[in-house]
This record gives sequence, C-alpha cells and structure tokens, in this order.
Amino acid sequence: MELLGDRSARLAATLAVAIAIPVAGLFYFQFRSISALSQSSAVVLRQLSQETANGITQSLQDALKAPYINVLLRVSQAQTEPLDLSLIAPALDEGLNAQPFVDRYYVWSDLTVEHRDEVLAYDREHRDFTTDVPEAAMLVTRFKELAPQKHAISLFETTIDGRLTYFQAQLRFRFPARDKLTSFVALRVDAERLRREFFPAFIASHFNHVDGPTGFPPLTVTVVDAGGRVVYPYGGPPPTRYVDERTFALVFFDPELQRFIAPEGHKPEMWRLRTGYDNQTIPDIVAARERPQRALMAMLAGVLALGVFFVVRAAAREVRVAEMKSTFVSSVSHDLKTPLALIQLFAETLELGRLKNTERAHEYYRIINSEARKLTRLINNLLDFSRIEAGLRRYRREPGNLGELTRRVLDSLESQFKHNQFSITLHADGDVPVLIDPEAADQALENLLSNAMKYSPDNREIDVDVGREDDYGVVRVTDRGVGIPARLHRKIFRKFYRVQTDAGSGPQGTGLGLAIVDHIMRGHGGFVRVRSEPGTGSTFSLHFPLYAGETHGDETDSGDRGRAADVARSA
Repeated sequence: MELLGDRSARLAATLAVAIAIPVAGLFYFQFRSISALSQSSAVVLRQLSQETANGITQSLQDALKAPYINVLLRVSQAQTEPLDLSLIAPALDEGLNAQPFVDRYYVWSDLTVEHRDEVLAYDREHRDFTTDVPEAAMLVTRFKELAPQKHAISLFETTIDGRLTYFQAQLRFRFPARDKLTSFVALRVDAERLRREFFPAFIASHFNHVDGPTGFPPLTVTVVDAGGRVVYPYGGPPPTRYVDERTFALVFFDPELQRFIAPEGHKPEMWRLRTGYDNQTIPDIVAARERPQRALMAMLAGVLALGVFFVVRAAAREVRVAEMKSTFVSSVSHDLKTPLALIQLFAETLELGRLKNTERAHEYYRIINSEARKLTRLINNLLDFSRIEAGLRRYRREPGNLGELTRRVLDSLESQFKHNQFSITLHADGDVPVLIDPEAADQALENLLSNAMKYSPDNREIDVDVGREDDYGVVRVTDRGVGIPARLHRKIFRKFYRVQTDAGSGPQGTGLGLAIVDHIMRGHGGFVRVRSEPGTGSTFSLHFPLYAGETHGDETDSGDRGRAADVARSA
C-alpha cells in the first residue's frame, strides 16, 4: 500500500508498463520472424539438395545411356549386313567425341563379303577401323553364347590386362525367327577410368553451376559405387550425414530396358549419389544459424531492459526529488514564518510599552534573540547548501580545542534549551586539539543539537560528550527521542530527506541539516557516525582529525574525501 501511495513508484510502474508492452510485442514478432525465416531456410536447403540430387542423377543416367542411343542404335542392321563402313564410321567417331568414357567401338557381321566374320575396332588412337583386335575371338564367342536368349541388348564384364572392363552390344538376328546371330555393334568401357576420370569430371562440371545459399555450409555431392568406394570426390571419405540419396544402375542403356537384356537375370551395380551440407543435417544448420540471432535478440532485450530500468529509476528519482523540493519549500516557509511571527509579536509588545515588569521584558528579549538565532541558522543552512550544490563551499581549517568549541556552542544555545525545557549534560576532556574550521564546526554541532531537540518531544535530556578516539577528536550528541530505524541510517544524510513518524509525518524542517553536517565532516577529513534504534533515542558523533603539528591554515572542500564515511557514519 505504501508503494501504491508513492508517486515515484506509480510513475516507475507506469513507465515500465508503457515501455515494456510495445518492446515485448516487438521482440515477440521478431522471434516469430526468426522462426519463420528458419523454416523458410530449411525449405530452401532441402529443395536445393533434392533438385541437385535429382538433376545430377538424371544427367549421369542420360550420359551413360547416350552411347547406346546415339551410336549402337544409330548404326542400323542395313549398314552392318553387308558392312557399309563409310556410313558407320561417322557415327562411331561422333560417339567417341561425345562419350569420353567409351574406349572403343566394335562391328561384326556374318552377312557381308569383305571382312566377313572379322571384328573391326574403332578407337580413339587410330580413328579408323582396325582388324588387329586381341579380344575379337572372345567378343564373338561371348555374344554368340548370349544370342540364343534372343535379346538385342547383351552385355558382360571381364578383366583385360588386369583391369575390369565392361562390354555391351546391340545384336542383330535373322528375321523373323531370331534363330541366328547375323551382326552386332558393341562398345567397351574401362571401369577404372570410368571411376577415376569420367565421373569426377562430369559431376564437377555440372556441380559448378549449382549456386548454394549465402551464409550456409556449402552443398556437397558424393558418389559411392556398389563396393562402398567414393567415386566423387575420388578417394574422399564417405559422408557421415547427408540430406538426400539417389540410387542409379551402372548400365549403358535405358534402365527401363533391364528386363530385355542378356544374360537374363543380370543384376547391374547400384551406385548411390548423396547430397548434403558438410556432414550436417538441415535442422542442425538452421539451429546453428538461428542460435546467434536469438542470442543477439536476448542480449538486446537485456540491454533494453537495463536501459528501461535506468530510465525509470531516473524518472522516479526526479519525481521524488521534485516532491522533496516541494516539501522543502513548504518546510522553509513554515520555519521562517514561525520565528518571524514570534519576533514580530514580542517586538510589538515591547515597542508599545505594555510591559511594566523589567524581568518580563528580559524574557521577551531572550525569546526574540533565540528565534533570531533560529532564523540565522536556517538561513546559514540554506546559503551553505546553495554553495555546496554549486561546489563553492570551502573550509579553512586551523588548530582549535574541540572542548572549548563545544562549550561555546552550548552557551550560545542556552536560551533555546531553557525555552524548550531541555536539560544538557556535558562531559568533556580538558584538551582535545583538532584541526577545524570553527564556523563550520559550530554549524555542524548546532545542527545536531537542533535535531536532538526537534526529535525529543517527551524525554528532554541531552548528553554531550567530548573526547578522543583513535586519531580523531570526537563530540557525541545523545538524545532520548524517537530514534531512527537502521534501514534509514544512510538515507538521513541525503538532501531533503526527513524521518517520518509512524503517523506518517515528522517534525518540520528543511531536510538539509544532516546533509550539511556530512559535507562539513568530509571537508575536514573526518566523518559523522550515527547509532540509533526506534524508541531509544540517537547518538550522533562528529569525528575531527586530531591536530599534531604546526599549521598556517588549510583550505579544503569536501570533494570525494572521506568516502569511507559512507560506511563509518552508520556503523
């Protein structure tokens, strides 16, 4: 309830809510946009992987079946029965140029006059037909063995010179019974050169045209043969994680014709093409990209929250100070008006000569003098506070006796003590040499005594003790008034701050006295300390550095000196 009644607390809460709601909404939508962007990124990455895998796989299959479509089928049965080498040669030459993985083409015919039953080879080295073909007998024998199955596409693999080699032929039969092999056109592929040269070069040429998304790991493509060896990049390690995988048969014809080949039941090698992002899954990639963005947003949220906190605290502080200043003006007006009214009342009474008793007149003079001193002290506090705020308050310290200074202050306030019926008890050592500004020290001690009277409405006994403690001369003022809670021991030295009673109000005052006392003690290189509990009274002690040598004056200001007093004064 106290917080609800505090204008500064209400303002702080209002500002916090007013700023927090739009900022929270902004961050909510920002986080939503990050999530949406992450989902879009995942879709883009997956789509790129799928399209690349599909595109390269399809291109590989088209390239592998191109020799069958563009060469073996292009050389018709009419060109091989009888052999018309002038028509066959251009097709074979174009095939060697277009399909670099084919090492050699062959033609054979049993229905021709020239080169009957001879295997003619057309290779890259000669670019013409040759009859010196070491594997000729093997080709004729193997294809004749496959001919009874009556399939036009026949293939086998064997080892030549220690290297695995694939052979595939388009067989032609006697029509329509297909009971005799009459001719064939065949091709030869070196398996190792296919792995080492063709696949790496072909995939690299196609993959170079794939543009990967900016800011993500690079898209990678890997081709693995049936034995688990990495063909592309050749000799590289197999990927541990990939996004998409496509399988394709290592055949040199349209895979849909698989059931029409000889030998029947032949199972081709199944190779795999895998696409991925540097051995990372798409969720991991998106999460890694999203994580710093979320961390940045969280950091910005923290910075904004911290900024809002400081702005709200500063605004609340300004409102609190404004309230204190308003209370200060009201208190100053009251403190000036009351003594002036008394002075005016008694001065008019004396001026009109209404008193015939000289003793009564003396009492009026004493009251006028006492109230004038109150006004003087109040005005001095205001002027000193103004100089302190402007940084112009200086202290000219000189040797002095703290006991004598204390007695002088008590004597000057004697009329106020009597008027307010206070009993003062002084305990002072004979000699307590200190280095002080007498005027400022008088003011500090007067402020403490004034507060002791102000906050002691019932028990009107005040003890003043002067002595030494460590390296300080100390004067203590002890009252038996309302006391101060421990949580307020630091606050009472703030400007404009006044202790409130349980009823919600306290004695009138400017709230500057203790703030000026604290400034004076700092300027002397000392400190002020308070010990107090509610209902038992308070003890304020001024600690002045002891004087131990000669001096010719020392002018100082408080600055930041004696900052340790922040702790010491409430110890």
